[in-house]
Amino acid sequence: MKLVRFAPPTAAALLLGLTTVIGPGAVDSYAASDVPLPIAHFAHMVVDAPHGHLFISGGPGTDGILVTDLDGGNPTTISGEPGATGLALSGDGSALYAALPDQDAIAAISTENLTESARYGTGEGTRPDSLAVAGGTLWFGYVTAGAGGIGSLDGSGAVTLRQDSGTWAASPTLATTPTPSGVLAAAVQTGDTSAFVTYQAEGGALTRQAAKALPVPDLSDFAVTADGLHLAVSSWLHASDQRYRTSDLAVDGQFATPVAAKAVAVAPDGTVASCGCNYGFEAFPETGEGYYHQYEYDYPLRLAAHGLAWAPDGSRLYAAGVDASGGTPTLQIVRNPETAWVHLNGRATTTPLAPGEAYSFRASFDSPLSLGAGESMIPGAVRITRYDAADPDGVLVPDPTTTPGRTPADFFGSYYVSGTAPLTGPLSFHVDYSGSGHYGPAAQTFDMPVAKYAPTMTPIAASTAGRAAPMTVTGRLTWPHAHVRTGAVHVVKTDLAHPSGYSVGTVPLAADGSFAFHDTPQVGGANTYAFTYDGGTSYLPVTASAKVQVSRATPSLSVTTDAKSYHSGATVKVTAHLGTTYNSRLVTLYDQPAGKPRARLKSGKVDAHGNLVAYLKVTRNTAFSAAFAGDYRYAPRTATTTATLTPTVRTAVQYPLATTRVGSTTYQVFYKSEVNMGFDFQVTPRQSGGCTTVYLEHYYSGAWHQATSESCVPLYGDGWYGYTRALKLFASNDHYRIRGHYTPPAKDAQTTGAWSQWTYLTVRPGSPS
Repeated sequence: MKLVRFAPPTAAALLLGLTTVIGPGAVDSYAASDVPLPIAHFAHMVVDAPHGHLFISGGPGTDGILVTDLDGGNPTTISGEPGATGLALSGDGSALYAALPDQDAIAAISTENLTESARYGTGEGTRPDSLAVAGGTLWFGYVTAGAGGIGSLDGSGAVTLRQDSGTWAASPTLATTPTPSGVLAAAVQTGDTSAFVTYQAEGGALTRQAAKALPVPDLSDFAVTADGLHLAVSSWLHASDQRYRTSDLAVDGQFATPVAAKAVAVAPDGTVASCGCNYGFEAFPETGEGYYHQYEYDYPLRLAAHGLAWAPDGSRLYAAGVDASGGTPTLQIVRNPETAWVHLNGRATTTPLAPGEAYSFRASFDSPLSLGAGESMIPGAVRITRYDAADPDGVLVPDPTTTPGRTPADFFGSYYVSGTAPLTGPLSFHVDYSGSGHYGPAAQTFDMPVAKYAPTMTPIAASTAGRAAPMTVTGRLTWPHAHVRTGAVHVVKTDLAHPSGYSVGTVPLAADGSFAFHDTPQVGGANTYAFTYDGGTSYLPVTASAKVQVSRATPSLSVTTDAKSYHSGATVKVTAHLGTTYNSRLVTLYDQPAGKPRARLKSGKVDAHGNLVAYLKVTRNTAFSAAFAGDYRYAPRTATTTATLTPTVRTAVQYPLATTRVGSTTYQVFYKSEVNMGFDFQVTPRQSGGCTTVYLEHYYSGAWHQATSESCVPLYGDGWYGYTRALKLFASNDHYRIRGHYTPPAKDAQTTGAWSQWTYLTVRPGSPS
């Protein structure tokens, strides 16, 4: 649970390539040693720096007090101290006091030879637990017959109970300042709150200063600040950064970080150790924002109650971690815990610099410790060294520009350097930060990539233009940041007259990267303008093009045939006629018979009269087209026409017995004795799906009248159709005529329809004589 403010890197900034990370003492300053402790449980810990000892008690079930050196090594045990819990050093540091609840006693142990020098009984059933030295007296919390109290042990060895006239629900936990003073605080959890009392200790007596129930439902540890003016109270369930005044237990300001861990400890210089978390700890200033150092345990370890202790000079912070059952005690040692790490950030443009291009480089800082009141820059000195091909050993940048801190970016201030990228070779900056106060030193090298790159080119032109009319194509080169004005734009034009393109010159490039090309195109059709920026000395070439359709005149073009309809096998004469053009007289003729793909019939230049002639034998309806591909000034054009095929129709009547003439018309003569009249109808060529209709007409009252018809019946496979009619249906000696009509299929017809000629007939009664 992090509740402190950081200085986040700017999201839009580029963190330049890191080549070196140097933090003097960084590993030693911030690394925590994990040392397994050879005890089953953890109860309390005291640092005896003058004698080089770390004293650790294990609580109930243990038989001694663990002693290690200040690195957690060379463990030994002071035996014969069963169930030792609370520990405290005497004012002069010559004795370690250990509470022995199971013995109803307090042991005094020499810090010089690590042997017990005295043991003081506190009374049967008192079970002394928590210890604190204040006002020159050793105070202890105890409990008898279900009621707690505070007792004292003076320099003569006299034990006095009930030093506080109040009532305690259990044995109170005691705390005092990290250096000798007369301030003493006591607390006991009582349900959803905890009862706190503060005292002034003097002459072996306690004087109450304040008593109050605080909203702490899970009291595990608390501490008195170095000046004795405030309490830091730990609670995970009611995590808070509030400071409580010892004089009246009222809220008085905030700590830099919430106090929520299982333990809390204060260094003699006022630095607090705890955490706004559950599985780790931090060292942080009493007031302000942020922290110096943060440590998180690896699962399943977590900080133990009373598990934090400071070296007197603040150079080390000791932390005891345990698992969920309170076992597996492990010691963590943080060296230089009051020094916050500092990270350097180098910010520049997101695109590599071009040789000779102007650059700006900004160095800024990140740290978990916020600036103090009134500070606008991180304290300490900053040196920036520039490295390039001209100065491979580096040259110090004099007086870089400083920018005061501001939120949310550059919270700690920043240093700004500007210049020009080298024409050849790499560019880098080495930033050295000296560190100051609680900020650790840092150093880092940042590479600024220098390489030729291609800018973006965007030409803009109208989609159409008139031939021989002035026009302009504009464009712009775009760089991702400030650029060097170098290079030129060359133009190559491609049109119908110059399919491989030709140079039309160089256009000037404005400072903002814009350019304009003016032209009066003489050739119609697609005119393509390719613009190439050569890059000059600093950039890569880039090419982009714009296409303009230039107008062309419409030529006169027609295609005709020598007839509109033909019989199968006839030769069609096809003539294409081309009017005025500029530089091309080429025409192509195509034929496309019905139901077949188009094919080229002939291609070539028209004659002096503008004609191109071709011949084709037709077997079905055929479409003819003439195509002119266009030239420099005349647009392409196509003309079409269609020649139709009229099928041949043959007819015959079956077995007339004679002929006769009526005027100029010949009649076929039938006799009713022949029973039937037959009429045969043949179509060449025929098409599947085509049909025929037979019409029979009768002449009377001076005109021909339709007597009957047979509508659209299919032809036989060989193209024939036979029609019969009973002769008895004919009036004797009257005049008749008959003919047929062929109708092609409604879809994909390959020919036109066709009529046969009329066949005239008459029917006489009886039989021929």
